[in-house]
Amino acid sequence: MSRRLPQLGGQERPANLAVLMREAFVALNDRVLTRLAGHGFTEVRPAHAAVFQHLDDTGTTVSLLAERAQMTKQAMAELVAHLEAHGYVRRVPDPTDRRAKLVVPTERGHDVIAFAQGLVPEIEREVAQVLGAERVRDLRADLEAIRRTFPSRN
Repeated sequence: MSRRLPQLGGQERPANLAVLMREAFVALNDRVLTRLAGHGFTEVRPAHAAVFQHLDDTGTTVSLLAERAQMTKQAMAELVAHLEAHGYVRRVPDPTDRRAKLVVPTERGHDVIAFAQGLVPEIEREVAQVLGAERVRDLRADLEAIRRTFPSRN
């Protein structure tokens, strides 16, 4: 098994605050993906979170999905193609732009989203068991403050 953090001078590179937040996300997201796989959604991989996280129920263009996820359109198109091939999303004509297609969740895609959202309370309880309920409330407030103070580029 490979280590997640690279080495620098023979030692694991120090994890700054952003790296720690990302690693915490990866750890929690892995818990969701494991549960999704156990529930039959075996084709969903960590990268597909970029699609499901940014997908509107009414449909979203690949360009907008890519912008929201801060990735290239080509990379997003590959993720969408994989999910489309496995029945999680489909592409339909955009009624506001004849040249564009919207990516919309299928019933199976809605099931993935609902199942993952249903896991949120359980995972947050698990985090509260580690940190304590008050610290989780503080963490949530702190993360919201960071998000509001340092908005993303898009």
